[in-house]
Parts: sequence; C-alpha cells; structure tokens
Amino acid sequence: MNLLILSDEELADGLPRHDRRVEHVRKILKKGPGDPVHAGTTDGTIGTATILSFDGKTMRFAYSPEREAPPLRPVTLVLGFPRPIQADRILRELASLGVERIFLCGSDLGEKSYLDSGRYRDGDFRRPLVEGAEQAGNPRLPGVATFPSLDSALEALGSSCPARIAFDPHRERSAFGAMTLDSAPVALAIGSERGWTGRELGLLEARGFSIRTLGDRIMRTETAAVAATALALARLGYL
Repeated sequence: MNLLILSDEELADGLPRHDRRVEHVRKILKKGPGDPVHAGTTDGTIGTATILSFDGKTMRFAYSPEREAPPLRPVTLVLGFPRPIQADRILRELASLGVERIFLCGSDLGEKSYLDSGRYRDGDFRRPLVEGAEQAGNPRLPGVATFPSLDSALEALGSSCPARIAFDPHRERSAFGAMTLDSAPVALAIGSERGWTGRELGLLEARGFSIRTLGDRIMRTETAAVAATALALARLGYL
C-alpha cells in the first residue's frame, strides 16, 4: 500500500479495527496516534492523514490535502464479463494502470450466469479499485459500468474515443504492437473467455473499431486486458 485512500465518510467516521488499512498502518507502517501517513482522497487530492486516535475499535484521522492527483489516463476498456473470481484481479490491475473507464458487458459467448452473480448485480467494485489505486499512489478511481450486452455498452460509449481497437486472436494477424496510436481518448474492446463472435466483431467494426491481435499466443482475458492497456498507454506516451 503506497497510499492510504480515504473517502469523505471514512474521514468522518474513522476506520474500524478489522479494516485491512488499519492493520497495514499499525502492523506494517507501525504508526499510531500523532503519526502522519501519506494519504489521498477519492475526490482526487493527495496529502497527509494524521492519526488522531485509535481506541482499539476505530482509527480516526485528520486529513490535510496538499496537491491534486494526476488525472486518469484517457482509456476506456470494454470488457466481456470475466469470471467473478477474475474480476477483482482485472479491476485491481486496470486501476493501477490508471484507466479512466471500464465497461463490463455480457457477450454472445460469455457465461450467462456471470451476469447474475452478486458482484455484477450489485456493482460493488470499490475494493479492488482502491487496492489498485493504493499500489499506484494515486487516489483517483476508474468509473465502472455494467451492461447486459456489447450492443448496449457501445451505445453508452457513443461517439467518445476517436481511437478504437478490438482484439481477436483468430480473425486478424495484424498485431496491435505494430500499430501507431497517436490520438486519445482510446477505447479497447476485449472479449470474455471465448472471445467475440462474428456478429460482435461486425458490430465493433461498424462502430469504428479496427480489429487487431496481441500476437500469436492466446491469452486469458485478464492477461489480455493488462497487455492491451499497457501497450495503449505506451503508445500514448504514458509508459
């Protein structure tokens, strides 16, 4: 944890003893009342949180903002619903990379039961996003939205993101790594475990996406999401 991230509610109410951040502050950082902790708030500031008290049940802080955090990267990832167990890992890594938006959508070949899982139904993605932001040392969190289909996700994308790339390991042989990318914002589209169907690829192309590969090896969704995002950020000069 390179940054303690606190919401307005947590600053007002404190953190309960069982919160992993309290454990980290106490046992890893070995901080107590009166000590400063490098911190940030989800509204986009970075500063210092001074520990006011810890009564064995709640740790309370006084926060002093010092500067604005750098903005998120102008990348939107349209991602076919991954397995719920994979979702936390993917969201954590994408938050660490600093993508601006994540659109999770159903797909023609995706497992329909994933859409009914409590995680997707409730839209409770905050913890992995915060963990990724903590690692990055930037408290800004990506926006996450869920959609029943690729069609509805692309409707929500609208005309934003002039640069658009979708990935398919079978249809195309032109690698994304060889592509010049000099405009932003960027939208990337990665299918779920079984990829996009021909119908979905046609829909993506009709919406201005070029179809590319990530090389000649077939990757897991979580690997492809991180690899494609990292390549896009490198093309845009962020890495």
